[in-house]
This record gives sequence, structure tokens and C-alpha cells, in this order.
Amino acid sequence: MEREKARQLFARANEFKEGDLAVGGTVDDVLRLDAKQEIAAMKIGEIAEVVFVDDAITLAISGCVSRPLLNEIAQLKIAELKTILLSDNCAKWANTYCYGMPSEVMAAVVKIMNNEELSYVSRSLFHALPGKTGSDTIVVGSGKHFGSRIQPNSPGDNDEEILLSILEGLAFGCGDVIIGLNPASDDLATVVRIEKILQSVVERLQLPTRYAVLSDMIKQSTARLQTKVDVGFQSLAGTSKSLVGMLGVDVEGLLELAKGFNGLYFETGQGSEVTNGAAEGVDMVTLEARCYGLARYLRQQCGGKWLIVNDVAGFIGPEVFKTGSQLVRACLEDTVMAKLHGITMGLDVCSTFHMGIDPSELHALTGTIVQMAAPAYLMSVAGNADPMLGYLTTSYREHPRLRKLAGKQISSAMKERLTALGVVDSDGEATGAPAKSAILYARYMREGGDRRTMARLTEEGLRKIAALQEKGCDLGYGIGPAPDYAVPLSVSARLDTMYRHARSALYAKIDTAVIRDCSPHHFAVASCSVDREDYLAHPSSGEFIVSADADALRNLYAVPPQILCIISDGLNADAVNENLRNVLPLLKYLLKEGGFRVGVSDIIITNGRVRAGYHAAQIIEPEILIHLIGERPGTGLNQLSAYMTYGKDAYGTFRWRPELDHSCTTAICSINSRGKKPESAVTDMVACITRMIRLECSGVLLGNAELLP
Repeated sequence: MEREKARQLFARANEFKEGDLAVGGTVDDVLRLDAKQEIAAMKIGEIAEVVFVDDAITLAISGCVSRPLLNEIAQLKIAELKTILLSDNCAKWANTYCYGMPSEVMAAVVKIMNNEELSYVSRSLFHALPGKTGSDTIVVGSGKHFGSRIQPNSPGDNDEEILLSILEGLAFGCGDVIIGLNPASDDLATVVRIEKILQSVVERLQLPTRYAVLSDMIKQSTARLQTKVDVGFQSLAGTSKSLVGMLGVDVEGLLELAKGFNGLYFETGQGSEVTNGAAEGVDMVTLEARCYGLARYLRQQCGGKWLIVNDVAGFIGPEVFKTGSQLVRACLEDTVMAKLHGITMGLDVCSTFHMGIDPSELHALTGTIVQMAAPAYLMSVAGNADPMLGYLTTSYREHPRLRKLAGKQISSAMKERLTALGVVDSDGEATGAPAKSAILYARYMREGGDRRTMARLTEEGLRKIAALQEKGCDLGYGIGPAPDYAVPLSVSARLDTMYRHARSALYAKIDTAVIRDCSPHHFAVASCSVDREDYLAHPSSGEFIVSADADALRNLYAVPPQILCIISDGLNADAVNENLRNVLPLLKYLLKEGGFRVGVSDIIITNGRVRAGYHAAQIIEPEILIHLIGERPGTGLNQLSAYMTYGKDAYGTFRWRPELDHSCTTAICSINSRGKKPESAVTDMVACITRMIRLECSGVLLGNAELLP
């Protein structure tokens, strides 16, 4: 089949999600049914011959397929493959032929299954990680296992918040698969510092788990020169264009990096390639399957080392999908495709605040997905709202209930260790009571050399938990007893308040008084978004300056400035209103003192996304763009981000255009009095601009250049 026809057919056959409309998907159920029937009649060998994308990922995932096994099944129609997978022979057949199936074939078969059929397949397939075996032993990924990743994020990368968040997660019986933290500041020094924190917790408490700092794999590789790094992390993509955009290297470069780690942790999620303009005309389900194919290839080339994949379903926003039923569908599709690839698969069942799925609905959906998809693990955070990334996901306190609901347990090794530490009882029950976290704190401190008594250290742990509660951290509240595991009213009320705050912030407007105080000379423009609803539902409308304003911008500067400052509302204008006074004046003052030529007139964009800044820069042609924009809400904080971009390529030619790859940009995020302090952020921004000028690059290239000796 010709490539373009195959792409169109595969896109139309998907169950509807908004993101597929950008690559030929349809809202027409008749067209969808016709496409499904056509795919059902195709043979495995016929699909295997289609080159959906001519890139390095295709070469890798096709090279990973066993030709003898493929030849054995090449004449099977996709409808016949579906019948086999829905039989009692599912697990045996899949385990025999998984390396004979190209990734696109796995995408094809899930397209013609309904949710109940996907659930059957997912509940039939399990891939246990290496570990102690025995009739009563539960290992990660086995059929009786349901575990979690502890995600102890902190908006300011605060050591104490990170530590006590991990300890509370353990007190709820979480973290048997991995402890993984997303750093707010992605500089090498921060990555090294957090690696050491995670290492100290795992080693001092002798925890049978793994740990990772979720920076890019290049920084993690460099961090190994300064500290022990356990598991290497990287987000994956279904096209080389998207992968290079994230990491700066293609498949072979990623493989060389991956070989340096003892374990590998990859994250995926439908829609990232589409939102970054790197889908290459391929639908979201097929791209996701290719991500799992890439993970399979990397594991094979690295000698079959320890590897897990985490699907972050629902993290992007309503432009990808926006309903609970679509979230369930995506989780089922992804889990089946990963398991067919032979991968140990986990989920982050989540929702951004601008999707409109409220906390109670997500709570119910999570239980449904755990039962239907049977993932190896789920995400777990201190509260349902991640305190740094600003999205809704699964809390520590939900996991005892979810384990009961699934009829499964954490790994035997972790259960045994947490029981010995005194935080889990012999039945595996874990209440997350602050007293349990405080006991873990005392043991942690004693193992680190603190000679105070356990009683004094436990008391100190309780005081620290109380102090973090005063700061607004969702720690130390516990849950009610089984079987209800009731959430404390104060916790529910706080989450509801946070949800209302986020929804309100999405519709906030930049305060003219703030702009007047910070920018005496400014020029206001609007994006192409018709209104706020259009902006939220169709992100691309916020990526271009409306035509009339673009024309006016052309006359703003007779001589382009070296540095242009832009301010946009983004997804939270209140972040601008709260933080701009402490950022912009000081930033411009320090840049001018440093000898830089900063534009007199700042540009203010209404309904502006990051790419709208690139569009404005295309018109004005500064050497460097500084774009201050409101981050999406959901943490209870109003956080500002700074996106800084060097505007010329390696040949000295301006590269500004709205479609500029985000990998060309360096970001400083979480700017807020409780996250990255505005004054500290400004200092970092000036230092970053200085390096950009000296090295004549930004984004991934700047990061890589700074890591060179």
C-alpha cells in the first residue's frame, strides 16, 4: 500500500480524539467504520511493507523485528490476529510472536478492538522484571503485582520537601517500582544534587527499588561523572524529527547514551509529536506504537537490561483529547501495544486543569483504568495535584484503595522491607499516617550518622511535616481505615480550591497596571485566537500574531534590538500579574548594565503561546528573544516561565519562524516566591543570555555545549 493512503487509513480508523484531526482523522463514524473494516482485511505482511516515516526510528524498529517470525505470520489478516488475541491462547501466542510483529501492526489491531476487547488482551499479558521467583513471590510486572512510582516533585527543588514526600509515599506503600523526580531547574548541578538525595534514601533505608532524576539523558550521562546515577531516563517519540527536537540526537545517539546506564526508564504519551509539529502525517496511536518499538529496540541493543515504560496519558491538554472516555481509550490502547511489544508498562492517569476533567471524575476513571488495563504500576504524588508540574494525577493515598480494587499487591521485596521498617502491617496495609513518615525520617537520619535518639528524631520529623503543611504541602494528612480509605475533608477542600483557582486562572487577563509599572514603553498585540475558548481548545490559534498587529509590528523598530522582551498571558495571566514586577525591571536593568542592547519597547501578547513569540521575533529580527509567559495553573501557585532563544543558526542566518522547534529554546520555569525566586531567576537568565551570546546558540545545543570539557 502507498504511504499516504496507509497514513490516511490509519488516522481515520482511530476512535475519535481531537489530536488526530491534524493528521487526517475524522469525526465521521461512517468513514471510521469503513477504515476499520479495510484495516481488518489487511495482512500483517502488507502493513510490514509500508514505510510510514522514512527516518532512523523506522530503521530501528523494523530492524528489531525477527524476519523468520514475521514470515510465519505475514499472511494473517488483522481481523484474524484480533481473534487470536481474544482467545485463551493470547499470552502464549503473543509471547511467541511479539518480535515478529512490526509496531504498526500492533497499532492496526488495537484500532479494530473495542474497549472490552482491549481490556481482555491487557489483562492477559504481563511482563515481569527480573527478580526472586517463587509461588508466593510477587515481582514487578507480574500478574499479581500492582505497584507505583513515587514522584516527589518540589516547585523549588527543596531538599526537605523532596525527602519528606518520598517518606510519605513509602508510608502509603508506594514506590516499589521506582522513585522518579522531575527537577524544576534542569541544570547539571541540580540534577547531581537530587540524584544524591534519591540515592541516600534508597541506600540508607535499604529499599528494593530504583531511582531516577527525569532530566534529559545527556545531562544524566554527564552527572555520572560526579555521582552515582541508577536509572537513565528519557522521553521517547515516534518520529526522529520529534526525538531530535527533544534530545538533539537521533536513535543511534540515544542508544549510545542508553548503554551507559544499568536501567532504563522511558516516558511516552499520545499527542506529543502532533503538538510539536513533528507527527510527519502519522496518527497518534501509530506514533505511540512506534515509541514502544523504539523502547524494544533499545532494550535489545543494550543486552536486555532492566527497562520500564511509563505512559503519561492526558498530560498535554484538550488539543489532544479532552474527555474521560477518551482518556480511558488511550490508556487501554497504549497498555495493549506496550504489552504486545513485551514491555513492562505503567501509566500516569492524569489530566491538565484546562482539560476540564475534575478531580472526582479522574478519581473514578483511575479505578476503572486500573481494573481494565491492568498496568504494572501507576504514578503516585503527595496530593492529587503535582506541586511542580501542575496537573491532576494519582495521590499516594489512593494506592491502598486501588490495590484492594485490583486484588493485587506491591512487590514482595518492598512489602517485606516496609514491614520491617514499621510502616506496613503484615497484611500489606499502609495508612500513610504522619507518625509512620516520622519513623522513616528518624531511621533515615540515624543511618546518615545522626546520633540523637529515635524518639527525638521522630519528634523532629513530625515538626517538619507540620511546617510543610503550613507552607501548603499536601503531606501528613493520612487516610481513613479500610475498606473506605476516606480522604480527610481538609484534603478534599484544598483540592477543590486548587481546581477552582486553576480554572479561574485560565481565564484571567493581564493587569494593565502591572504592565504600566514594569514596561513604560510597550506595544500590545493579539494572537489569532478568536477568544479564550478558542485559545484553549485550539493551541495553534495562539501561535501567530493576528495579521493587522503583525503589520504594525514591522514599524516598531527602525534598528532591531539585540534582545527583545515579550510578555504573554499563556495559560495563566495571574502569573504575570503576580511576578512580573519582580522580574522584568531587574532583568532589563542587569542586561543593560552588562552592556547588552535591550529593546525599549516590550511586546505584550494577548492569548499568546510560546510560538507567538517566535512569530514576533520573525518580524523584528532580534538576536535574542526573552519570552515571559504564564505557566499552566494547577499547583495553587501562579508560576511564570522564561523562554530564551538565540535567533541565528550556525551560519549566522536568522531562523525565526512560528514553527521553530522548541529544542532551540532554553527555559527557566516555576518562577514564583515559593518556587524559583524571581531574583534568583533573573540572575540565572542574565547568566544564560551571556552564555548564548558567547556560544551563539540556545536550547539543546547550548546545553550540550555547556557539558563539553
